[in-house]
Amino acid sequence: MSRTAFFFVICLGWLSQLAHAQVFDEKFEHWPAKLKINGQIVLGSSWNNADCLKDLPQNLLKDKHIVFVHDLPADASLLEACDKFLEEQSESKTFETVAEDFECQLQKLLEKCDVFCWIASQSFPETLRQQQAKIHDLLAKHLEGGGTIIALGHSAAMMGQFAIAVHNDQARIERGLNLVYDTAILSDYEDSPALRGHLLSMLAVHPRSVGIGLRKEGLLVLDGRKMFMRGTGEATFLLMANERQPIRVQTIVELHPQSPRPELDLIDLTEWRRDAIDRTLEPFPPENPSIPHVENGTLVIVGGGGMPSGLMERFIELAGGKEHARMVYIPCEERDDVGKKQSTVEAWKKMGVKHTTFIHTKDRDKANGDEEFLEPLRHATGIWFGGGRQWNFADSYYGTTAHKLMKEVLRRGGVIGGSSAGASIQARYLARATPIGNFRIRAPGYERGGLGFLSGVAIDQHFSQRKRQQDMTELMTHYPQLLGIGIDEATALIVQKSIADIVGRGKVHFYDRHLPVFPGRPDYIALPDGSCYDLAAREILKDTSIWFAPPLKAEKPAVAYDQH
Repeated sequence: MSRTAFFFVICLGWLSQLAHAQVFDEKFEHWPAKLKINGQIVLGSSWNNADCLKDLPQNLLKDKHIVFVHDLPADASLLEACDKFLEEQSESKTFETVAEDFECQLQKLLEKCDVFCWIASQSFPETLRQQQAKIHDLLAKHLEGGGTIIALGHSAAMMGQFAIAVHNDQARIERGLNLVYDTAILSDYEDSPALRGHLLSMLAVHPRSVGIGLRKEGLLVLDGRKMFMRGTGEATFLLMANERQPIRVQTIVELHPQSPRPELDLIDLTEWRRDAIDRTLEPFPPENPSIPHVENGTLVIVGGGGMPSGLMERFIELAGGKEHARMVYIPCEERDDVGKKQSTVEAWKKMGVKHTTFIHTKDRDKANGDEEFLEPLRHATGIWFGGGRQWNFADSYYGTTAHKLMKEVLRRGGVIGGSSAGASIQARYLARATPIGNFRIRAPGYERGGLGFLSGVAIDQHFSQRKRQQDMTELMTHYPQLLGIGIDEATALIVQKSIADIVGRGKVHFYDRHLPVFPGRPDYIALPDGSCYDLAAREILKDTSIWFAPPLKAEKPAVAYDQH
């Protein structure tokens, strides 16, 4: 091949990557639609031991009306023990034996109870299976209202999407109620090769499920989306291996209140569900990611800790100016309701911006199809993402119609900006997105969660202030195909096409594994205010540190905009 032909092929590949970078290829179904439950579900493998109830969080029982439904004989000692234990705990209690018409029985019982306790000593009879859809709807409504379900024995396994029962070393798979979303639950679990094999065999058939093995002691609590143990028992969580990743396994015990590493004994179920889905998709990030390039419009990416002086005014001008800009603020919150006012919107109004609003939801269906919610994005010329924990943005918007409309703001030549979490979310790869703690830069299940306004990069913030250099080194060692970007506080990267200008009092650090790494030397280049970097070519266009040292006493005060 001639040199000219070779250059032509390279250019074609580069142009195809640029075009691909602007495509909305994130899928709604690649993220769980339901992120949490509103109430609590308590799972206990043992059905014949009332002592396990003593391990329950007291706020679940104190002064509550509790209904017990069971398949036990009327004179069972367990019922007597439960009754005695609850004398000083509950406001009132009711004991009922499972009836033939359980659906009608359940509806009446749930109307008057706060806590519904279901004890099943054996597999459900066929009559209950025929009523399963109605039972699910009634219990789901109870949870939606903030109620509690305690499931002991076989009913604990039935709370999952699939229930696994083992008798004489033979496993039987049953369709569960799927109240503990997307799980396959095995009660009476011991960490033996045989029982683990039964659980993994189930996951091999249904790889988008999270396997849960319940030991006989203790209780496993699902509160919202977090799962933790109470008492002396253990629970084991499993994900199926694929050609790229080994089996994921974590066993948790009761969480100590002063634990320095809560992630060891606290499970975010949504993260595990997302990881299960991710293992069924094509590898991410790809070996040859798209080149960082903004075809139209501008990105403003701020490292948190305040804004460079004058940057918000510049952002407004890029959006069309105070008279014509249509500004949309998107807060980064786990809460469903963030109130009717946001400080960033109020600041815009004080600056004279005529058209401002904000949107927020934790309902992915709403972000995907509610026209009233989507309307501000259809006309937006500027979007600003707030600070917080970036996984919230992924949960709410990844793959939704709202996400598509955000990308269209850029295609129309608008501007997208954000600080802290609002910086990291702009990359296609999402760094530091663990829902429990924020110490790991690689978050299983959330790495694919960036909104993808800038491909081929990973962005971290509060960079020098929180000493995150080694974290980015770890990420680059794992994914050398990405360009790592670490942004200091009160510092911003302004990107048009593939050209990134640096403004602010700190530096922006670029990690390029196309370059050699030498022992004892920094594995990055750090550029200060006024410098310029080509993200596509991975080369310095201007390095102002070569020409002058920034004055130490002339820093302008940082202006905070909804920083967390």
